Amino acid sequence: MLTASATTRLLLLAGLATTWGAVVSAGLVQGGQPPAPPEKGPCPGQLMAVQATGVYTQKVVPDITINGQPAPGAIWQPGMRSYWHCHMDGQIMMVDQGVGRVQQRGRPMRTLQKGETEYAGPGVEHWHGASADTAAHFFQTTIGAPGTYWMEEVGRDDYMGNDIGVASRQEFLRTGERKKPQP
Repeated sequence: MLTASATTRLLLLAGLATTWGAVVSAGLVQGGQPPAPPEKGPCPGQLMAVQATGVYTQKVVPDITINGQPAPGAIWQPGMRSYWHCHMDGQIMMVDQGVGRVQQRGRPMRTLQKGETEYAGPGVEHWHGASADTAAHFFQTTIGAPGTYWMEEVGRDDYMGNDIGVASRQEFLRTGERKKPQP
């Protein structure tokens, strides 16, 4: 007859073995590499140059060094933002100076202060830019596969935090118009 502590240890070992088996069968351990992404990838939209309201200005972030070089970044002037987009393997963003805004489709808009980050995983539709009255200097880098898949312009309701990206998507699918008409 097993004691309570021996039974607990056996159950723990069985649970670990089951978890390890699931990880191996999912291909996450074979050769230490995750499975290759699907050929087409998870991102809708089109590969093209940066789509943004206003002027997009690339500027390195000297406060962050990667392999001895300043990190990639961009400055967004007040009220400016990217269009909805996604990356095959994701993107990391952090506000280095100013006040930024970010949003993932289906979630509320968030305001980021200096040092705060956002991670948009593989295929996660998102946008980023400056607050309405303050510029933002972002560290932003794409993970893995290069390329940005662009969708529609971010609507005012999304930018102001009054929608979760659904209305702009429905309008884009209905009209096919990427840029919003000016009022």
